[in-house]
Amino acid sequence: MEFQSGDVLRDGRYVVQRRLRSARDKSIYLGHDRKFDCQVTIDVFASNNSIMPDGLTVSAWEAQVLGKLGDHPNIARVVDQWEDDQAAIMVSRYFTGGTLLELIARSRNSGQDVPAEHILQVATEIAYGLTYIHGRRILYLDLQPRNVLFDELKTVHLVDFDTAVPLDQANVSHLADRPVIVYMAPELTDGGRADERADLYSLGATIYEMAAGQPPFAGSRAEILTARRAGPPPPLERQDLPAALHDLISCLLSANREQRPASATEVLERLRGIRTARADIERLLGSDESARLEFKASLREPVDRNPADTRPLGELRRSVEREAIETLAAFLNTDGGTLIIGVKDDHAIVGIEADYPWVKPKSRDGWRLTFDHLVTHQLGTEVMNCINLQLEPWYDHTIAVIRCEPRQEPTWVGDELYARCTASTEKLSTRHAIAWCRQRWG
Repeated sequence: MEFQSGDVLRDGRYVVQRRLRSARDKSIYLGHDRKFDCQVTIDVFASNNSIMPDGLTVSAWEAQVLGKLGDHPNIARVVDQWEDDQAAIMVSRYFTGGTLLELIARSRNSGQDVPAEHILQVATEIAYGLTYIHGRRILYLDLQPRNVLFDELKTVHLVDFDTAVPLDQANVSHLADRPVIVYMAPELTDGGRADERADLYSLGATIYEMAAGQPPFAGSRAEILTARRAGPPPPLERQDLPAALHDLISCLLSANREQRPASATEVLERLRGIRTARADIERLLGSDESARLEFKASLREPVDRNPADTRPLGELRRSVEREAIETLAAFLNTDGGTLIIGVKDDHAIVGIEADYPWVKPKSRDGWRLTFDHLVTHQLGTEVMNCINLQLEPWYDHTIAVIRCEPRQEPTWVGDELYARCTASTEKLSTRHAIAWCRQRWG
């Protein structure tokens, strides 16, 4: 059944404004609810729509699923639903912020990536919705960017639950021959039984598309099946995404569901952990140097060299390197602390890339190897048990966040002892060093 602009439904309550799109079994229109004076989405199902669980039509089944899900901030809510001889109709809230698919397309067309923080926010809200859905013993089975909508506050809302099934009766054999399988888990196309991890694969494909601007596998059904059998999707080239997010996407897209996270709850906790870590770094970058925080522009390469400093470049590099080592030793000898390399004293982010020309390989891995060698050579291998190095993508750069725990014995730099005093590293005199050692370590 087709509607035209100006058509009225439900005794004049709803006025059709325009068609938004067509899906498998329905057409979707934008309408106006005269009763509440607001815009709504009107889903119009074909009169011969198929029978779903419990003998319900698709429209009645989707309405029942959404009724079971109740009121959740990340799930669409049904306003009205009815059937007649010509069609089945469901009315729900209209979301003015568009779809995730449109957001990805805008980013791709502008040549700008979806920012890492936005990816994490959207992924977290989707995972929150999936956790709730699965907790109600329902499988979504249609998670994809076009079914992720935003309201005026940019909050995520999941829509289109016509293919959802009860988790305890997850017979999804009817989905095996579905022509569009871009976001569908491999076990579904193989005719296997579904569980929560099928939705997690779709989540991985959705996050991948946010990051890459395109889905992990694309093309015809046959081309996607062939590509999946050949191996994992192309690795993401985004250097600004946290390594933990790269790892999570890879796990979610595992062809073997046993290698995916066990639940949406686990995914949600991992995403929250990544966001918390990012927020902690953001807080550190906005803080002033203190007894437990210091910034260094580089590990060895002089940045913004003072023209009045006429020392040879090799000597300058050793000096920069020595300052970093002294700071680490001071943190280890005092109450611990964080050294961030790739950030100048004025908080400007320069990244560790300035050091790349003299590390091999000229990359993050080379920088890490060089750092480990430098620390163990200068301070001893045992100090590595108290040092945690994270190389964090930060917008267009990579910074090194080095967290130090206090040691139970002194850490010497040669025959010198360093400690943190307020926002500076202080070399202790022999007498002071002896007193310090006696006081802290007996």
